[in-house]
Amino acid sequence: MDKSGLIRKGIMIILTLFVIIYVIYVIGSASFTQVKTMTAKETEVYDEVNVKGFMVRDETLIDYDGEGIISYAVEDGEKVSVGQAVAGVYDSVASAGTTQELKKIDAQIEALTRLQTNAETLTQTPDEIDGNISDNLIQIRLALNSGDLTGAEGFSDDILYNINERQLLTGKTTDYSDKIKELEAKRDELKKTVSTGKKSKEINSKTAGYFVSYADGYENAIPTEKLTELMPEDLDSDNIKAVSVSDKTVGKTIDGVTWYVACRVSAEDALKIKNADRLKLDIPVVSNEKIKVDLYSINQKSQSEDAVIILSGTYMNREMSRLRREDISIILETYTGLYIPKSAVHESELTRTVEDESGEEKEEKQTVPGVYIKIGNEVLFKQISIIYSGEDYVVSSLDKDEETFTDDVGMLQAYDEIIVEGANLYDGKIISRNA
Repeated sequence: MDKSGLIRKGIMIILTLFVIIYVIYVIGSASFTQVKTMTAKETEVYDEVNVKGFMVRDETLIDYDGEGIISYAVEDGEKVSVGQAVAGVYDSVASAGTTQELKKIDAQIEALTRLQTNAETLTQTPDEIDGNISDNLIQIRLALNSGDLTGAEGFSDDILYNINERQLLTGKTTDYSDKIKELEAKRDELKKTVSTGKKSKEINSKTAGYFVSYADGYENAIPTEKLTELMPEDLDSDNIKAVSVSDKTVGKTIDGVTWYVACRVSAEDALKIKNADRLKLDIPVVSNEKIKVDLYSINQKSQSEDAVIILSGTYMNREMSRLRREDISIILETYTGLYIPKSAVHESELTRTVEDESGEEKEEKQTVPGVYIKIGNEVLFKQISIIYSGEDYVVSSLDKDEETFTDDVGMLQAYDEIIVEGANLYDGKIISRNA
């Protein structure tokens, strides 16, 4: 082989070695290990204190000592005025039942008319409506288990409303005019029937407030004027006695608009509640919404002992009107941000160049928390700002204007793909496109 051939062969060998080295580098810098990701989404978490609450209200019993079939004219939790008829006494079950049926039809007509009017402005999604239906099914089961047939019927009405609302949203129904006319015709026919029955008496409310169709015996267990004197031991179940309810009692009114809830808490929790800016209650059996309350009183023998917290509120619905003892959560603070599992949180030492007072440049280093995210087939480190830490997760700020330690690293944003499982992660790492 001549000299030029040897040179060409040597060049080919060198080029081949370069190609092999490059391939080894690419393979070495790429990871074909599968990674698992989750989408960064907004969440709402609470700093809360879980307690057993006892509802205290000014309540006036309504009695009726006579014969006949009682048919209630108002729903539990409905506002009534002094002297307003809360029930009628009828001479037969048929007359009373027809009156109740009329009330139900009127409520259905009102609900369908409201839906028809607001059809174009409905804001709930089908998934949210499905959630409401599921919640109401649970409430029906609880009501039936406790023998509360009236409450179960009320929740069934809510389910019917939600089903009708869902049909409008999904386009399965576009107009309830025919159904409304059908109900109106049925109502008119029933009115002719009920007019032949006899209503011998009306039962009226003695006070203004909210009506409840039964009494539980705890109406005077804790007078509201004694609330500031309550001590932790007073809330023990053995010390709060229910009295026997008279057969004459047909209901009661919750007087006024303000109710109170008394809770026994530790000295530490009492201090947290005292220092909270805005308090809310989470009572799932009453409402999916958080209920605003004010701190009315903290009763404590000394700052190192358990205390009684008295909270006051005005929210009212059927479920709230019937509440007495319940597990509740006192929400001290609400945090809104991006949910991140603690296993996905890492630390990285970042470096930036700054000028000192004399104008000379110097390097600053800081270790910051963050997560690795996946963009395409590349791993990037993004800084996070932790505003809340739970047992196995943290919540990062949603503030898009929050500054990172260095401009080279961005702040985690909603819908970034957070890597929650992956080996040997680092900024700039290349991963398999199929990972």
